[in-house]
Amino acid sequence: MFKKVLLAASPTEACERAADMAFALAKQSNAKLYIFHAYGIRSDGWGAIEHIVPSGKVEEIKGEIDNYYKEKLEKFGVQDYTIEVVAGMPHSEILRFARKKTADLIIMGPHEKETDADLPKKWGMAGSSLEKVSQKARCPVMVVSEQVPKIWTMDALGDRRDFRILVVDDELIVRDSIKEWLEDEGFAVDMAASGPEALDKLSAKPYHLMLTDIKMPGMDGVELLKKAHKPFPDMTVIMMTAYATVETAIEALKIGALDYLLKPFDPEIMVDKVFEVYQDFEATRSVKVTFSNIVLATDFSEPAHYAFDLASSMTRYYKARLHIFHVLPIDEGENSLILDQANIEKSIKDATEKMKKKYGSELEGIAECSFESWEGTPYVEILKFARWRNADLIIMAHHTKESDPEKALLGSNVVRVALSATCPTISINRLPIFRRAEI
Repeated sequence: MFKKVLLAASPTEACERAADMAFALAKQSNAKLYIFHAYGIRSDGWGAIEHIVPSGKVEEIKGEIDNYYKEKLEKFGVQDYTIEVVAGMPHSEILRFARKKTADLIIMGPHEKETDADLPKKWGMAGSSLEKVSQKARCPVMVVSEQVPKIWTMDALGDRRDFRILVVDDELIVRDSIKEWLEDEGFAVDMAASGPEALDKLSAKPYHLMLTDIKMPGMDGVELLKKAHKPFPDMTVIMMTAYATVETAIEALKIGALDYLLKPFDPEIMVDKVFEVYQDFEATRSVKVTFSNIVLATDFSEPAHYAFDLASSMTRYYKARLHIFHVLPIDEGENSLILDQANIEKSIKDATEKMKKKYGSELEGIAECSFESWEGTPYVEILKFARWRNADLIIMAHHTKESDPEKALLGSNVVRVALSATCPTISINRLPIFRRAEI
């Protein structure tokens, strides 16, 4: 669907989810991926430049970014990518580069945290870049915040059954408990009561993860690890141990175990550890980005219709459900609507009918679409509605009042939604470069 994807994010932990999305979309669409970074200008303007790029500095930074993303790019299987580093104001350079390369999607992470004082100096990202890029970009801008789960690429519960786990412990109650906890999360789990039984099961079918106790009669966990490591090198092993055998567990790490859990452990800690391994497993598979529930937040403006055009196109492409939503702003200061309950209900009904009339004739090829209208603070209600609909993508126009997209401020609604949502958010202020007929 997207042919040129531009990742404009700092190589930091805060932007990991944005990078994951960019790599996954590029891989799935066979798109050209541009990893872009503007360096050198502090967020307080040209007058406070501390880090003018000297000779060779750009290449040094490019190398740092390449090293930062290299392993992940390999896991996702992305080969057609270019890393670009320039000196300048981030938002201006991102917009200029996107126009030059005719990018049809820009992906950005959140603002840097205020507590990360050294990051703006190191990476040169201005705090307002996200807002300014969304305001003037000629293509959609997707924001992927830290709140977005790492495993967003597919129906997690169904696909977790492809991740096979072997639990090895001589105590039945331990095996049964771990099996139940992990199966509740959707994983496929088998059990073995001893080292020899575990080796038999490993020989019968492949496993992606083995959780094994260290202290067992006969063959202990370390010996099992040694015997399993060579014939099954791709299988991850996590040891389970009591405090008395911590040194043995550390020795197991040197042999090839990934980590160890101290008994008795909190089920949530164990599940989180398993999820870390599962996430790496997903990254190595053929990545398929899917969106099942797309929320379009509309205010009936012209840019909102552009947002509808994109939302309907993506709904068809991903065979998703489309939920069109409008908020009556009743508590926005001077611009708020002061209505009694009867008028609120009438306004909600009118807005719902208006959505059906405006968009209903353009839903051909969309199997399922709903229309909803609520009253309240727009960004709060959009987030609530997205949670209610289990949204995995929110699409909205980048402003609500100014008719000229170049003059309109992004407004707090899009920023607040994008930085608080637990799914990606796309902001759009112009007609997308690609049209429905091209998809």
